[in-house]
Amino acid sequence: MERIIREQAKCMGKEGLQNNRTKGFTLIELLVVIAIIAILAAILFPVFARARENARRASCSSNFKQIGIGVMMYVQDHDELYPAAWQPYGTSPVTQQSEWYWIDIIYPYVKSKQVFICPSSDSSQLLGRNYGANSLMLQLYGNPPFNLAALSAASSTYMAMDSGTYHINPDKVSPARTWEWLPGNGLLDASHCTAVTNPDYNKDCMTGRHFDGVTVAFADGHVKWLKVSKIHEQTLRYKAGQTSDWSPTNPHTS
Repeated sequence: MERIIREQAKCMGKEGLQNNRTKGFTLIELLVVIAIIAILAAILFPVFARARENARRASCSSNFKQIGIGVMMYVQDHDELYPAAWQPYGTSPVTQQSEWYWIDIIYPYVKSKQVFICPSSDSSQLLGRNYGANSLMLQLYGNPPFNLAALSAASSTYMAMDSGTYHINPDKVSPARTWEWLPGNGLLDASHCTAVTNPDYNKDCMTGRHFDGVTVAFADGHVKWLKVSKIHEQTLRYKAGQTSDWSPTNPHTS
């Protein structure tokens, strides 16, 4: 009887070992699973990154819509005159500088500092690596404020966009200057960013924020994403004295 019990236990042990073997994974099976996971990660991570950037770009467009509305409200309240890019009014309430910038001037209409921060920028400085006004429209100190009546085609004229600094001038975009650049312009030609020597600034100039484009608010307040190549094309037209979407008095409407 004792012998029978030992033999049954021995058989059960063998069956248990066999069951354990069937439940485990071989090395090849594990490598196959790891390879599949790696392939899926390589496929899905860029998709997730693109989805995140699309969300940030949508947030950036929302910021510019509020900025556009704020500028138009200011224009209505100030005899159809656009705000200046900066004025020596004294210490500014928002940017905390020794002069006022267009951000300070229209802040009462938007009531949020976050509106002036690009969600795809790694900078929290209101005056740098976020949004810049077209200085042909929101003009620098010493130039008379631009009048709405002088605007030829509001729906096609750049008013503000993603920028290296608080204002952006087509004369200083391609190539860029040390403190003025168009984000992503280096994607067209690396020489466009040669003068931007600060590593963080150069990265913004070279790679941009929203894929290969920038978000633009137009003079009538509407917002659109445009490819950097489109902005560059209009820059070259302006420099050649041709109609250009940069120019509020000589726009390129076709």
